[in-house]
Parts: sequence; structure tokens; C-alpha cells
Amino acid sequence: MDRCIKVAGNSIVQLNFGPNGDWGFVAFRLIPIEQETNYKNENDHHEPHYRTILFYTYPTKLDDQIKIDDNDTASVIEHVKQMIRKLRPECEMTDVLLELWDLAPKTIPNDPENFPFKNYYPTKRRKLQDIDPSSVDPWTSSRVTLLGDAAHAVNPINGSGTNVAIEDADSLSQALINHSSENLISCIQEYEKEMLKRTSKEVSSSRSFALYLSSPVGYFGMITRQSTFKVVQFFYQLSALNHGLRSKFYSLIH
Repeated sequence: MDRCIKVAGNSIVQLNFGPNGDWGFVAFRLIPIEQETNYKNENDHHEPHYRTILFYTYPTKLDDQIKIDDNDTASVIEHVKQMIRKLRPECEMTDVLLELWDLAPKTIPNDPENFPFKNYYPTKRRKLQDIDPSSVDPWTSSRVTLLGDAAHAVNPINGSGTNVAIEDADSLSQALINHSSENLISCIQEYEKEMLKRTSKEVSSSRSFALYLSSPVGYFGMITRQSTFKVVQFFYQLSALNHGLRSKFYSLIH
């Protein structure tokens, strides 16, 4: 993980781009683990434990001549590594990605010492799809409504799916503040009208960005994209640091 942070930057979610319309991200966070008292190595309890999500995507047309058993995790992981070798140039980032994918469990882990997590999510190959709510046939509002991905599945490239779902929940709660048995349906209609308008823009924005990243740009285009996102990432971190310092100062003077 230290090598990954060095190459891609120190952030929770690290985007990486290839020259042939392929891209992916690595999302990781430290997980507190209940440590055992006995260690094979007395320094083991000082080692951080990461939960990592690996994501890799490439143009669908490249799958035309490939047959993969999507229910065989080992087969899917090997396929991803082959695509990375095929589409990425030889560089340190490519080596890091191959090593990370090689660490992904290929079967249900039964070694609590090397895999001390309670949950296991097998690696799957899936088509990236979204749902623009404006393209869905209108429905009759009732006591049952939709929010989140049920109403508007968003491409994960912007990482906004959860944010939009939370906005849905807030919008729905605001619409229901003064509801009664007489106006319940109209309150839900008010929420659905606002939700459809707001989320359609988010779905379209994420889709456009994903299509942009899926267009081949060559080696220098890849470097430009990666450098641009590193600069954006730096200013995000600077903004977060500034916000943290201001909050701390505010707490001190109050």
C-alpha cells in the first residue's frame, strides 16, 4: 500500500488511468482489528490492516472474443491481470496494480491470521450500467416511492451514488414534514418531481465522465489525465486541511 500511495497519491480513493480507454480505482481504509496476544512475529501487531476495494474497467468491445466464467473468482482475477498487462504500459503503477490484484482472495478465505475481516466479497465482472430516471416510464405516485439506486443508478466514477441517495432521503423527509392523511400523496409527488430533476443531471454527468475516460488517449494523454487528477486531489486535501484547522481554532476560542 505504501508503494500505491507513493505512485497514485495519498487519498482514500485513488484513480488510475490507462492510454487505451481503461481506468480504475483503489479505495482503501484502515480497519481496527482485535489483535491476538500471541504472534509469530512480535512486530505483527504494529502492522496496519487495510480493507481494499479494487475496481478496473475497460471498453466492452474488448470482451467480444473473450470467454470468462464470471462465477469463478480466480478466472476473473486472472482475466483482469491479463487486461492490465495488455492495455497498460510497463511502469511502476502497472506493477502495483498487478500485485494488488494478485493479493485479492480467489476463494473464501479461511485464514483469520492473514485475512482478519468478517466479510468477503468475491470478485465479479459486470457491465457498467446506469439508470437515467428521466428515461423511465412515468409511474403513479402512491404510498410507496423510490430513492437511491432503485430510482437512479449512477456510474461509480464520480463516487456520488451514496451522496445522491442521502440527498434523496433528506428531500423525502423534508417533503413529509407537514404531511397528513389528506395530502400524503401530493407530498410524495413533490419529492419525486424534485428527485427526478436533480438526479437526472447527476446520472448524465457521471455517464459523460465515464465515456470521456473510456476514450483512448495514448501515453501522453494518460500522463496528462493522471497529473490533472493529482493536482485536483492536492487542492481537495488542502481544502480539507484548512477546514480542519479552522474548526479546531473555532473550538479553541469558544
